[in-house]
Amino acid sequence: MSINQLEIENINTNAILSMTTTSRNKTWAAIEAIKQQIHPGMTEFEAIKMANQYFADCGVRKFWHKTHIRFGESTILSFDDSYRENVTLKENDIFYIDVGPVWDGIEADCGNTFVMGEAQQFLQIKNDIKELFAEVQQYWRNTQATGQKLCEYTRWQVEKMGYLLLPEYVKGHRLSEFSHSKYSNAGLFDLDFIPSAERWILELQICHPSMKFGAFYEDLLL
Repeated sequence: MSINQLEIENINTNAILSMTTTSRNKTWAAIEAIKQQIHPGMTEFEAIKMANQYFADCGVRKFWHKTHIRFGESTILSFDDSYRENVTLKENDIFYIDVGPVWDGIEADCGNTFVMGEAQQFLQIKNDIKELFAEVQQYWRNTQATGQKLCEYTRWQVEKMGYLLLPEYVKGHRLSEFSHSKYSNAGLFDLDFIPSAERWILELQICHPSMKFGAFYEDLLL
Protein backbone atom coordinates (compact mmCIF):
# COMPACT_ATOMS: atom_id res chain seq x y z
CA MET A 1 0.00 0.00 0.00
CA SER A 2 1.43 3.40 -0.95
CA ILE A 3 1.80 6.32 1.45
CA ASN A 4 -0.80 8.17 -0.60
CA GLN A 5 -3.27 5.36 -0.20
CA LEU A 6 -2.64 5.18 3.54
CA GLU A 7 -3.47 8.87 3.84
CA ILE A 8 -6.59 8.63 1.71
CA GLU A 9 -7.92 5.39 3.17
CA ASN A 10 -7.05 6.30 6.78
CA ILE A 11 -7.62 2.84 8.23
CA ASN A 12 -10.37 3.79 10.64
CA THR A 13 -11.12 2.10 13.92
CA ASN A 14 -13.94 -0.41 14.05
CA ALA A 15 -15.92 2.17 16.04
CA ILE A 16 -15.78 4.73 13.18
CA LEU A 17 -16.71 2.10 10.59
CA SER A 18 -19.66 1.06 12.76
CA MET A 19 -20.79 4.69 12.95
CA THR A 20 -20.51 5.00 9.17
CA THR A 21 -22.81 2.00 8.76
CA THR A 22 -25.25 3.47 11.30
CA SER A 23 -25.33 6.77 9.40
CA ARG A 24 -25.98 4.88 6.17
CA ASN A 25 -28.88 2.96 7.69
CA LYS A 26 -30.45 6.13 9.10
CA THR A 27 -30.16 7.78 5.70
CA TRP A 28 -31.86 4.94 3.83
CA ALA A 29 -34.69 5.05 6.37
CA ALA A 30 -34.94 8.83 5.83
CA ILE A 31 -35.12 8.41 2.04
CA GLU A 32 -37.99 5.96 2.43
CA ALA A 33 -39.84 8.33 4.77
CA ILE A 34 -39.28 11.30 2.45
CA LYS A 35 -40.41 9.30 -0.58
CA GLN A 36 -43.70 8.54 1.15
CA GLN A 37 -44.42 12.28 1.48
CA ILE A 38 -43.76 13.12 -2.18
CA HIS A 39 -46.90 13.26 -4.30
CA PRO A 40 -48.11 14.40 -7.75
CA GLY A 41 -48.58 18.14 -7.94
CA MET A 42 -45.64 18.86 -5.63
CA THR A 43 -42.77 20.99 -6.98
CA GLU A 44 -39.12 20.09 -6.58
CA PHE A 45 -38.62 23.05 -4.24
CA GLU A 46 -41.52 21.91 -2.07
CA ALA A 47 -40.09 18.39 -1.92
CA ILE A 48 -36.65 19.65 -0.94
CA LYS A 49 -38.10 21.88 1.78
CA MET A 50 -40.11 18.95 3.13
CA ALA A 51 -37.04 16.67 3.11
CA ASN A 52 -34.91 19.21 4.95
CA GLN A 53 -37.64 19.65 7.56
CA TYR A 54 -37.71 15.88 8.03
CA PHE A 55 -33.98 15.88 8.74
CA ALA A 56 -34.32 18.86 11.09
CA ASP A 57 -36.99 16.96 13.00
CA CYS A 58 -34.53 14.05 13.26
CA GLY A 59 -31.89 16.33 14.78
CA VAL A 60 -29.69 16.71 11.70
CA ARG A 61 -28.05 20.14 11.79
CA LYS A 62 -25.42 19.69 9.09
CA PHE A 63 -25.21 18.34 5.56
CA TRP A 64 -22.07 17.73 3.59
CA HIS A 65 -24.02 18.47 0.40
CA LYS A 66 -27.38 20.04 -0.37
CA THR A 67 -30.52 17.93 -0.62
CA HIS A 68 -31.32 17.11 -4.24
CA ILE A 69 -34.72 15.95 -5.50
CA ARG A 70 -35.30 15.91 -9.26
CA PHE A 71 -38.57 15.26 -11.11
CA GLY A 72 -39.25 14.08 -14.66
CA GLU A 73 -36.97 15.53 -17.33
CA SER A 74 -34.83 17.07 -14.58
CA THR A 75 -33.59 13.56 -13.69
CA ILE A 76 -30.96 13.92 -16.44
CA LEU A 77 -29.50 17.04 -14.83
CA SER A 78 -26.18 17.05 -13.01
CA PHE A 79 -25.48 17.77 -9.36
CA ASP A 80 -24.46 21.35 -10.15
CA ASP A 81 -27.23 22.20 -12.61
CA SER A 82 -29.60 24.94 -11.48
CA TYR A 83 -33.14 24.10 -10.48
CA ARG A 84 -35.94 25.41 -12.69
CA GLU A 85 -39.00 27.09 -11.22
CA ASN A 86 -42.23 25.13 -10.84
CA VAL A 87 -41.06 21.69 -12.00
CA THR A 88 -44.00 19.59 -10.84
CA LEU A 89 -44.32 15.85 -10.30
CA LYS A 90 -46.91 14.27 -12.60
CA GLU A 91 -49.27 11.33 -11.98
CA ASN A 92 -47.03 9.11 -14.12
CA ASP A 93 -43.49 10.28 -13.55
CA ILE A 94 -39.98 9.47 -12.36
CA PHE A 95 -37.94 11.17 -9.64
CA TYR A 96 -34.84 10.68 -7.54
CA ILE A 97 -33.72 11.65 -4.05
CA ASP A 98 -30.05 12.35 -3.24
CA VAL A 99 -29.19 13.36 0.33
CA GLY A 100 -25.98 13.90 2.30
CA PRO A 101 -26.79 14.33 6.00
CA VAL A 102 -24.20 14.32 8.78
CA TRP A 103 -25.36 12.18 11.70
CA ASP A 104 -23.45 12.77 14.95
CA GLY A 105 -20.44 14.00 12.99
CA ILE A 106 -20.42 11.09 10.51
CA GLU A 107 -21.22 11.66 6.83
CA ALA A 108 -23.75 9.66 4.87
CA ASP A 109 -24.66 9.83 1.20
CA CYS A 110 -27.42 7.76 -0.37
CA GLY A 111 -29.70 8.15 -3.36
CA ASN A 112 -32.41 6.25 -5.16
CA THR A 113 -34.91 6.57 -8.01
CA PHE A 114 -38.68 6.17 -7.68
CA VAL A 115 -41.66 6.02 -10.00
CA MET A 116 -45.18 7.40 -9.80
CA GLY A 117 -47.67 5.36 -11.81
CA GLU A 118 -46.97 2.37 -14.03
CA ALA A 119 -45.09 3.78 -17.03
CA GLN A 120 -42.95 0.86 -18.20
CA GLN A 121 -40.01 2.96 -19.40
CA PHE A 122 -39.70 4.57 -15.98
CA LEU A 123 -40.02 1.28 -14.12
CA GLN A 124 -37.39 -0.26 -16.40
CA ILE A 125 -34.72 2.37 -15.83
CA LYS A 126 -35.51 2.41 -12.09
CA ASN A 127 -34.78 -1.32 -11.93
CA ASP A 128 -31.80 -1.08 -14.28
CA ILE A 129 -29.93 1.50 -12.21
CA LYS A 130 -30.11 -0.78 -9.15
CA GLU A 131 -29.01 -3.73 -11.26
CA LEU A 132 -26.08 -1.68 -12.56
CA PHE A 133 -25.03 -0.77 -9.01
CA ALA A 134 -25.19 -4.43 -7.95
CA GLU A 135 -23.15 -5.52 -10.99
CA VAL A 136 -20.40 -2.95 -10.39
CA GLN A 137 -20.25 -3.67 -6.66
CA GLN A 138 -20.03 -7.42 -7.29
CA TYR A 139 -17.25 -6.86 -9.83
CA TRP A 140 -15.32 -4.89 -7.18
CA ARG A 141 -15.83 -7.69 -4.63
CA ASN A 142 -14.86 -10.49 -7.03
CA THR A 143 -11.85 -8.90 -8.74
CA GLN A 144 -10.52 -6.40 -6.16
CA ALA A 145 -10.56 -3.84 -8.97
CA THR A 146 -9.05 -0.39 -8.66
CA GLY A 147 -11.30 2.64 -8.95
CA GLN A 148 -10.09 3.18 -12.51
CA LYS A 149 -10.98 -0.41 -13.45
CA LEU A 150 -14.41 0.10 -11.89
CA CYS A 151 -14.86 3.09 -14.18
CA GLU A 152 -14.04 1.01 -17.25
CA TYR A 153 -16.37 -1.77 -16.15
CA THR A 154 -19.19 0.68 -15.40
CA ARG A 155 -18.95 2.28 -18.84
CA TRP A 156 -19.03 -1.14 -20.48
CA GLN A 157 -22.09 -2.20 -18.48
CA VAL A 158 -23.96 1.04 -19.19
CA GLU A 159 -23.30 0.72 -22.92
CA LYS A 160 -24.44 -2.90 -22.85
CA MET A 161 -27.67 -1.84 -21.16
CA GLY A 162 -28.34 0.76 -23.85
CA TYR A 163 -28.06 3.86 -21.66
CA LEU A 164 -25.80 6.89 -21.44
CA LEU A 165 -23.51 7.44 -18.45
CA LEU A 166 -24.09 11.13 -17.86
CA PRO A 167 -23.08 13.46 -16.37
CA GLU A 168 -19.55 12.14 -16.70
CA TYR A 169 -18.32 13.34 -13.32
CA VAL A 170 -20.78 11.22 -11.31
CA LYS A 171 -18.29 8.67 -10.03
CA GLY A 172 -18.30 8.45 -6.25
CA HIS A 173 -16.12 9.76 -3.43
CA ARG A 174 -14.73 9.22 0.06
CA LEU A 175 -16.90 9.32 3.20
CA SER A 176 -15.74 9.75 6.79
CA GLU A 177 -16.30 11.75 9.90
CA PHE A 178 -17.11 15.26 8.62
CA SER A 179 -15.44 16.46 6.51
CA HIS A 180 -14.01 13.77 4.23
CA SER A 181 -12.03 16.46 2.38
CA LYS A 182 -9.39 16.22 5.13
CA TYR A 183 -8.63 12.76 3.74
CA SER A 184 -9.29 13.20 0.04
CA ASN A 185 -11.35 14.94 -2.61
CA ALA A 186 -10.49 12.19 -5.10
CA GLY A 187 -13.27 10.52 -7.03
CA LEU A 188 -13.77 6.77 -6.72
CA PHE A 189 -13.23 6.25 -10.45
CA ASP A 190 -9.90 8.11 -10.30
CA LEU A 191 -8.26 5.75 -7.79
CA ASP A 192 -5.29 3.67 -8.92
CA PHE A 193 -5.70 1.38 -5.90
CA ILE A 194 -8.42 -0.92 -4.60
CA PRO A 195 -11.02 1.11 -2.65
CA SER A 196 -11.74 -0.26 0.82
CA ALA A 197 -15.20 -1.24 2.01
CA GLU A 198 -17.28 1.21 4.07
CA ARG A 199 -15.19 4.21 2.99
CA TRP A 200 -16.18 4.89 -0.61
CA ILE A 201 -19.46 5.87 -2.24
CA LEU A 202 -20.33 4.39 -5.63
CA GLU A 203 -22.45 7.01 -7.38
CA LEU A 204 -24.22 6.26 -10.67
CA GLN A 205 -26.48 8.25 -12.97
CA ILE A 206 -27.74 6.91 -16.29
CA CYS A 207 -29.84 8.58 -18.95
CA HIS A 208 -32.28 7.14 -21.46
CA PRO A 209 -31.00 7.59 -25.05
CA SER A 210 -33.86 10.04 -25.66
CA MET A 211 -32.28 12.30 -22.98
CA LYS A 212 -35.78 12.91 -21.61
CA PHE A 213 -35.30 11.13 -18.29
CA GLY A 214 -32.71 9.30 -16.23
CA ALA A 215 -32.10 7.43 -13.00
CA PHE A 216 -29.75 7.82 -10.03
CA TYR A 217 -28.46 5.48 -7.35
CA GLU A 218 -25.65 5.67 -4.80
CA ASP A 219 -24.55 3.81 -1.73
CA LEU A 220 -21.48 2.72 0.20
CA LEU A 221 -19.32 -0.04 -1.25
CA LEU A 222 -19.83 -2.89 1.22
